[in-house]
Amino acid sequence: MKVGLIGTGLMGKPMSQKIKNAGFNITVFNRSIEKAKVLSDYGIEVSKSPAKLIESVDVIITMLSDFNAIVSSLFIENSSFKNKTVIQMSTISPKESILLKERINKFGGYYFEAPVLGSLQQIEEKKLIVLVGGNEEDKNKYEKLFESFSNKIVYIGEVGKAAAIKLSLNQLIASETAAFSMSLGYLRENNVEVEKFMDILRGSALYAPTFDKKLPNFLERNFENPNFPLKHLLKDVRLMISQFKQDGINTLPLEGVEEIIKKGIENKLCEKDYSSLYNVIHPGAK
Repeated sequence: MKVGLIGTGLMGKPMSQKIKNAGFNITVFNRSIEKAKVLSDYGIEVSKSPAKLIESVDVIITMLSDFNAIVSSLFIENSSFKNKTVIQMSTISPKESILLKERINKFGGYYFEAPVLGSLQQIEEKKLIVLVGGNEEDKNKYEKLFESFSNKIVYIGEVGKAAAIKLSLNQLIASETAAFSMSLGYLRENNVEVEKFMDILRGSALYAPTFDKKLPNFLERNFENPNFPLKHLLKDVRLMISQFKQDGINTLPLEGVEEIIKKGIENKLCEKDYSSLYNVIHPGAK
């Protein structure tokens, strides 16, 4: 099986290395060629164009920023997808995923979605959660490939279902981070011992492990080396708001988070870890 991966950014680069380590023949492409060239030192072939990559491989993984980036990479050169499988692993909407399936099928290829939950640490530990939307056989057929960076591969249902779960999970990332930031900021302004609060929280039904994971970032106001930059969270939140509204979901809570993130972008936090929204919610010295 020859594997091609399009998009060697924050997630795509370490994923391609894990795929290589697992013994797969892998070729990569990135729109910013310089970002992909570093992988050639790792023994990974770097393609000069997405069309050449598609032509040379059996399986194409897309790990790109959004639907438009996927479309411009896959279809701009009228590539043939005959006997090719496209695995879409980015965060897009269910309707966008279904459109990709229809178009890939039209050009003779096979498509399914497999968005992932997790970030750099989970890739390194091979603990990404892979959400498969397509046919159940897709999960089994590509299990070895996914196991190069995952220890939990879940079949969700038909194409679009996994995309919906991914958006729902990412909504919690944004909302829980903002809500925890509010509580933490309030406690610090009132000189309450944070560890006492955390001890109570950990023993309650309100606790989420992400609170402890991001707590050092908040306390030290250190948001360097992002697992997921704030600018990408803004992109996802806007996608969530659009999709949730279409299905009649009241998005007022998430719209508040969007405004916080936008303020963070204005404050030049766009490349910082998404937990930097704490600095907007609690801008005090503490």
